[in-house]
Amino acid sequence: MNTRRTRLTLAAAVILIVLGGLAFWPSGSPQDSLWWLGPRAAWGQDILDSLENMQTVIYRQRSGYTSDYGPPKMSRGYEIRFNAKDRYRRDRYDDGVNLMNIQWVIPKGNDLLMIEVSHTYECYFTRRNEAYGFVENFTEEMRSYVEYLDRADRLLGTEVFDGRECVGFEVRTAKYGDDPKERFDRIWFDVKTRLPARIERYGRFGIDAGRTMVLIHDQFHYYAEVPGDLFTPVIPEGYLNAHPDEVRNAGDKQVQDETPRAEVPAERKERILAALRSVQVGSYREGSARISFTRDLWRKDTYDAANLPLRTHWYLWHVNVPEGPFEPEALPVLTETVVDFVRQTYQVVDREEQSAPRHPMADILFVAGLIDKADRWYESERLDGIECVRFDVSASKYGDNPEGAVHRVWFDAATDLPLRMEMHWPHRDGTGTSTTVQDQFEWNCALPQDFFTPQIPPGFAYAQD
Repeated sequence: MNTRRTRLTLAAAVILIVLGGLAFWPSGSPQDSLWWLGPRAAWGQDILDSLENMQTVIYRQRSGYTSDYGPPKMSRGYEIRFNAKDRYRRDRYDDGVNLMNIQWVIPKGNDLLMIEVSHTYECYFTRRNEAYGFVENFTEEMRSYVEYLDRADRLLGTEVFDGRECVGFEVRTAKYGDDPKERFDRIWFDVKTRLPARIERYGRFGIDAGRTMVLIHDQFHYYAEVPGDLFTPVIPEGYLNAHPDEVRNAGDKQVQDETPRAEVPAERKERILAALRSVQVGSYREGSARISFTRDLWRKDTYDAANLPLRTHWYLWHVNVPEGPFEPEALPVLTETVVDFVRQTYQVVDREEQSAPRHPMADILFVAGLIDKADRWYESERLDGIECVRFDVSASKYGDNPEGAVHRVWFDAATDLPLRMEMHWPHRDGTGTSTTVQDQFEWNCALPQDFFTPQIPPGFAYAQD
């Protein structure tokens, strides 16, 4: 399978090499090297006219995310998308190297026919009138970006992408649609060709309420003709006519995703997430530990049965959040300082992201964001004498978590902030369930100025292991 996949990857690369050599210039040459500083009417029409002549657009799509509680991250995989005015193709490289899936959407009479080939599972399937990522007349969407520039919030200056100097504009999407106010787009134009060269879309998507997703379209190539047999579906010999879900026997997971959801008031969800995002400092109990945090720092204090300190962990992310284009380069590092009061030792360890714990608030926001998938919603309960609301959600609705794993979360009805969070997890041997409880929350509490600065007691030795 790997040999076949490698051949397909090389074939796709050859297509891009052959087609990618075409450079398109708008009519005439730029009269002013800083053309974007003039009124849009002076140069926008050139771009609109140029896009009107384009029959096919090829670009790469990637995704990443930023967070107030951790480092930015770019996805490993990507897609190459081919958009003509009446058809579409998408090549997916999930691991960033191998071509794993191809999808075509082509006209079939008065319908659209979608054909998808999975090289991972060596199968294919077809659907009618399911367009997936196909955008009819994609260049029209590109033209709309030019028209939005009159409403741009700021000029981003120039950056170089793939050897091309580009100038960027930022615009809040609420100005031309009904998107939430925190969503915005950054559109970068090639300084020489004046055509769109990169688009970054920022917004909160998916189930993780603690992250801002960034969808990136780049490596654009424009063609005045539809290239060859680019949109002709090819099904490898011997591939099974079946959906990949059938091949990997994912029926159980499909059933889980289709379970009924509770009706949670949309206004309540928005209030809960807004309240959490406004938190600057927090603290809570988890088992025998007390966890405290700011947006950049956190610490974990563990105590014995007599409430004497056992260990303290301090955490600090060294994060470089890009101000301009979203391209995280340096690997983020988390510095963890540990003081062991029993052994009278300390240790300082730098951890890369894959081995680092998540910021406590990132986990809290993730669970709170599952409110959209809630199995049960309780509008009025009392907890320790406080009026609250509560939701329960099965953890099997995300990831590969087992049946019986459940989150339960109580929120103060007045402040919309968590009062108590429970995670119930079934034992592998089926003998019972473990429960993790987070409670005694304090929000925006006052903490000593040096509370998050590691303190090494005099005489403590450095631990080598």
